[in-house]
Amino acid sequence: MDQILGRASAERAGRVEKVQEICRERGVDVAVFTSPENIYYLAGLDYEGYFCLHALLVPAKGKPVLFARKIETPTILRQATQVQYVGYADNDNVAAAIASKLVEMAGESPRVALQRNSAANVMIDAPLRAALSTAEFLDSSGIAEEMRMIKSPFEVEQIKSAARISDVMIVAGIGTAGDGVTENTVAAEVYRAMISAGGQSPGFPPFIRSVDRLCEPHTTWTSRKLTTGDPFLLELSGCIARYHAPMARTAYVGKAPQSARKLSKISNEAHLEALKALKPGVRASDVHAAWKARLDASNVSPRLEHCGYTVGISFPPTWTGGPGINSLHGASTVPIRAGMIFHLLTWIADNEGNENFLSDCVLVEESGAVFLTKTSRELAEV
Repeated sequence: MDQILGRASAERAGRVEKVQEICRERGVDVAVFTSPENIYYLAGLDYEGYFCLHALLVPAKGKPVLFARKIETPTILRQATQVQYVGYADNDNVAAAIASKLVEMAGESPRVALQRNSAANVMIDAPLRAALSTAEFLDSSGIAEEMRMIKSPFEVEQIKSAARISDVMIVAGIGTAGDGVTENTVAAEVYRAMISAGGQSPGFPPFIRSVDRLCEPHTTWTSRKLTTGDPFLLELSGCIARYHAPMARTAYVGKAPQSARKLSKISNEAHLEALKALKPGVRASDVHAAWKARLDASNVSPRLEHCGYTVGISFPPTWTGGPGINSLHGASTVPIRAGMIFHLLTWIADNEGNENFLSDCVLVEESGAVFLTKTSRELAEV
């Protein structure tokens, strides 16, 4: 554990240096980050206290400063050891305190880049502008997100560990399902397997749905009993050190109809076409084109307009990495590079009422993409 913490600490120091280099290139005196993903990436803060304002101030030179509620002091002193911490009380004027610190760091007329793509920006933008009218405000959105796109070997190790937990969760869920078993019983076993395997609480809860709710993208279990002939879906992610590895499988209670097996075959083939196309040097749109060509040839309809998105660090309420999602869609010019990790997915429906959702966590290596989640991609029957 000490070795892991040491590696993480060294990586964060390098990330802060890179942000500072970008600030100097752009003429930014201080970059301010407010999303939990970016603050974790740069400062190592892993907690649930981000429902209140927290802000990481990264100067072009010098030590970063973290503002957060005083009640979080024990957590921050233990986790965020590479920053200066300023705690505030609930009745403090936080904007004024941050403005004062910005002046201290960069003078009376600082050039400040705020993270405008963060939901927390609404808590700080207008008050900070009012408190520091002499500043020039820019945008820090995308600085850390672009860095987070390419995973280091250390980060890949964490996601591989998360992927192993995803497999354990999927196998447990499918193995528990059966005639007369409720969705919430399946969910309970998925959580038992996740926690027993060492997993953290993920950004999304496991999505567990059956029959007519298969088409709902972001709902999860009910007390409904599965019966023989029912299709059901599990989409979930293991989580280690806030790194995620999503995957999904579709299954049947009892024997699946032939039409569902046919749809599963198409889904699997399109999935593999996308995997084969996902390699360094191509664009995201090229991957989408290869995937879509296989679906078009089979006359089935995709539920989504993309076939995946980048994943890595995430906090509730999502595993997509917070703001700045990069999807594999038809108009994306994002270049594919080694070290990227995607939630690669195929979600399709046919004219007979069948649905199939198949997804995996995949790593882009120099020679192409590889599956990190390993559970069989054949249509499961339990």
